[in-house]
Amino acid sequence: MPRRTGYRPGSPCWVDCITPDLDGTQRFYTELFGWQYTAEGPGYHLARLGGEIIGGTGAAPPGLPPVASWTVYLATKDIDATSGEVRRLGGRVVMGPVAAGADGRLCLAVDPDGAPVGFWEGHHDVGVVLADEAGTVCDFELRTPWPERAERFYGGLFGCSVRGEGTRLSLELGGTRLAGITRTQPGEQPYWLPHFGATPDAVARAHALGATAQVPDGDLPAPAQLRDPWGAHFALTPTF
Repeated sequence: MPRRTGYRPGSPCWVDCITPDLDGTQRFYTELFGWQYTAEGPGYHLARLGGEIIGGTGAAPPGLPPVASWTVYLATKDIDATSGEVRRLGGRVVMGPVAAGADGRLCLAVDPDGAPVGFWEGHHDVGVVLADEAGTVCDFELRTPWPERAERFYGGLFGCSVRGEGTRLSLELGGTRLAGITRTQPGEQPYWLPHFGATPDAVARAHALGATAQVPDGDLPAPAQLRDPWGAHFALTPTF
């Protein structure tokens, strides 16, 4: 059982889904992955698998469009400095930094190309605890037409670099892969995409529960990119 107890700055460390239908969204992911939930605060729940933390789900604030979204958070040791650097490098801070209970502080931002991204300063260096198995986050992907611009922004924040050739690249830090980067067509809105480990029947089960294909997807073992019934992007990646 892969357990994580800490994340170096710049590493994806947390995911959560903010949704206009919290009950419906939780039922969807419970039926898909077997998740359970524990209340963390008003309208926010920790998602768990086998008792271990694997992410979060939250109710969207009133007044927002009725669309759900997954947010990927990157670890930082100093969220005040990171939020300042986001602005200096051309990004936009949309919330925070704010306290997230007793566990740490968070900041929500949009990178210079329009991809929403979060930052997390954990008091105990813990984010997602259980990972890399079926029903848990197992990879991250930044989808953008401009990997070179992403390198300038995330490199400026954490010293990351983009490696690879063609349309599939990777965001690396000190030789360690942090996330995949997919070069998309100009005009596609950039966004961070969480990948969840999946069993062979997961794609069919997701469709039966109301998910739709975001890009052409076949049967696993090829990763499948989907939208849940409320519009949140996520991917299923084989862990078998």
